[in-house]
Amino acid sequence: MTLTIPLEAMPTAAPERTSRRVGPFLHPGSPDPALVEHGRVITHDALARRVADLADRLPPVATGRRLVHLPLARDVAGIVGHLAVQAAGHVALVTGPGAESITERFAPDLRLTDEHVETLVEHAAHLLHPDLALLLSTSGSTGSPKLVRLSHDNITSNAAAIAEALGLGPTDRAITSLPLHYCYGLSVLHSTLHVGGSVVVTDQSVTDDAFWREHVTHQVSVLAGVPHTFDLIEPRLRGGLPGLRLVTQAGGALAPDRITQLTEIGRAQGWQLGVMYGQTEATARMAIHIGDGVAQAPEAVGHALVGSAVRVDRAGHEDRDDGAGELVFTGPGVMLGYAEHPDELALGRMIDELRTGDLGHVDEDGLVRVVGRCDQVAKILGLRIDLGRVNAALTGAGHRAMVTADAQHLLVTLVTDPAEGSASRLLQSVRGLAAQASGLQPGAVVVAPVDAIPLLPNGKTDRIACREHALASIDREADTSDDHLAATVSIVASALGRDEADPDRSFAQLGGDSYNLVQTSVRLERVLGTLPDGWHHIPLRQLAQDATPPGRHVHWVDTPLLLRAVAAIAICASHLGLVAAPGGAHTLLALAGWSMSRFTLDTPEPTLRRRSGLRSIAALAIPSMVVALIGLVTAGGYGWENVLLVNWLIGEMEWGARINLWFIEALLACSLAVLALLSVPRLGLVHVRHPWAWSMALAAAALVPRWILVPDSTGATRGLPGSVLWLFAIGMALGVARTRRQRVATMALTGIGMWDFFVEPSRGLTVLVAITVLAFVPRIPLPRLLVLPLGLLAAASLHIYLVQWQVFRVVDQPVLALLTSFAAGIAVWWLFQAPTRALTDRLVRLRPTLPTPTGDPS
Repeated sequence: MTLTIPLEAMPTAAPERTSRRVGPFLHPGSPDPALVEHGRVITHDALARRVADLADRLPPVATGRRLVHLPLARDVAGIVGHLAVQAAGHVALVTGPGAESITERFAPDLRLTDEHVETLVEHAAHLLHPDLALLLSTSGSTGSPKLVRLSHDNITSNAAAIAEALGLGPTDRAITSLPLHYCYGLSVLHSTLHVGGSVVVTDQSVTDDAFWREHVTHQVSVLAGVPHTFDLIEPRLRGGLPGLRLVTQAGGALAPDRITQLTEIGRAQGWQLGVMYGQTEATARMAIHIGDGVAQAPEAVGHALVGSAVRVDRAGHEDRDDGAGELVFTGPGVMLGYAEHPDELALGRMIDELRTGDLGHVDEDGLVRVVGRCDQVAKILGLRIDLGRVNAALTGAGHRAMVTADAQHLLVTLVTDPAEGSASRLLQSVRGLAAQASGLQPGAVVVAPVDAIPLLPNGKTDRIACREHALASIDREADTSDDHLAATVSIVASALGRDEADPDRSFAQLGGDSYNLVQTSVRLERVLGTLPDGWHHIPLRQLAQDATPPGRHVHWVDTPLLLRAVAAIAICASHLGLVAAPGGAHTLLALAGWSMSRFTLDTPEPTLRRRSGLRSIAALAIPSMVVALIGLVTAGGYGWENVLLVNWLIGEMEWGARINLWFIEALLACSLAVLALLSVPRLGLVHVRHPWAWSMALAAAALVPRWILVPDSTGATRGLPGSVLWLFAIGMALGVARTRRQRVATMALTGIGMWDFFVEPSRGLTVLVAITVLAFVPRIPLPRLLVLPLGLLAAASLHIYLVQWQVFRVVDQPVLALLTSFAAGIAVWWLFQAPTRALTDRLVRLRPTLPTPTGDPS
């Protein structure tokens, strides 16, 4: 587009600023620290003088305001350059590295790097509106040439409002934990300097020890992070950081239970959590949630900043039954408008309110909640990505594709022609093109080939089918440049029955579940050392990078793994009369509940949660039914009720062979019952927001049938699903308990349920001790030589339980029968892995299959 403006209508240049005019965020004369870099302190007065000196070297605004490109790095020179451009009255085009698509389109007049002024054109080449002060890419995305136009008032008012909401003062000290070309990172700098505080300037990553040395040495009081930051720094936060009083989070939503967990860590360590909501189009922040309200409403994003407001526009969303609508923001932080062409830099204010594209609610107290997106802009890894732009780039290159996204990946469904050959090269090329167009790394791009783009019956593209197909088709080649990474990818791929595994996805994202998690964790820890909590949600590449060498003689193993192995041993040994340690099967029930809440129910997406649960159930049922069928045919004693795993429902619950598989039947029924309850939308939503409370409520409710069916320690009814559902739910509660208080409350309920549950007090004591260890002891040290055999027993615990009865019939000597049961169970587990996985994949796909396209995709 070419913009033509009559001379009489042209905006006049901003008045010339004297070389020593004070720019925003400067405090000349103040001896207090402003910036700290490599141990060197720069006072506010020294910073103001240094900024003024650089501003003097820029062309006077009387000769025309310049568009100055600032490839803003996390160093003092970059900060001085940014402030100097503002002080001199020019317009800063702030980018990160690799912003060629932006600089080619907008052709800056000057470039400022390391306080060196590079003249690109001799005279001012752009008509710049007097209010224009700063140009940023939307939400820090380096690939988009669509810029946000911000004014001086936008920048200063937003910094002041943030500082007021967070209670920042001159004694506060922040640190550059985020890129400064990202609006969040820049707002941390602005708001801290605005109040006369100081900033520790470092380009170190939060994964580097050097970053934390700077943090501790200089007593940083305010730390900012985006969602994935907290997965990396949680151990540091739990360990305590001297001087830290405030941790802020923005750049994407954190799950409510994660917010709750962080607030509890902060309460224990003496800092507050501030949850913030914003967009580059609002300069930075729109709403801030801080104080006691964060713990009370962890799903909210706060109240609008002072002088601003957020309202809900229901137009176009009347069919939503939750009352949500598009959130609309008004206030001094609203941008002047977008710029997609250099001519648009001459425009003044084009909008007075910001339609955020987010769906949400605002309650009577003004508390804002975001529930989703309503446009084609996706937030991937904290960056707002224009999917239409990526699609256009692929179309322009001659590809037929549909671009969708989830929170971690840009998803490309690509039409390929097998006759053209070189499919892998084509996928690699498209991945690179999509990465370049979006500004993401190639590792965040998934390309899924398809014969034709799926269509809806009305002929429109079926975007949901494209997204699900891409999520189910991960074709990236593993990066084997690092030994740890190669070993990690190889172990996970082997455990999941894949030829390869994407190193930028986690074990859970690749389809791992609680039944193959045990063997995977044992093998990984032999290579990577002790795995962090929640390792199954950490990308394989990050796991390999954070590897710590395993101990030579002693190895720390996860308590659930050890309990599985000990329970398997105790079950067989007790049945053979070798030891008097009953209660192993009931312990395994609690462990199964723990695993279900940790590895099956930990996704907020109902469809994915249901499929993951059904896959786990299928992985349990298939080998159980096969072994029961073999028992029916070869040995007798079993009936078809046992083969179908419904003896508890239609068979006989009396002592004898018919109830040998009571544990399997009860576990299956409990798992199905929980999935059924979570399929009720309201119950599922409550579980997502309050998983521990939900599990405790289920355990308490399940105590009613427990007391009815087992009123006085009666025998076989202890194995009915209604009798043991409470124990399964107790395990679920422990799996998501985040505080000691929650664990103590869970154990109190366990004691109530255990009262008079068993005839033999020793059985109840065994189960209670095992659950107590599960609750309060996360890891246990073992001699390294025992880790592998115990890991095998833990992984095969289900199969050992299944085959023990067949072994006992043919092996009379107890010790030999015990060892044979272990060997047979491990052998059956190993032999059943591939066929069980294949049948499970056919019965329950992790993602829905791609529907047959209808109509002409063109």
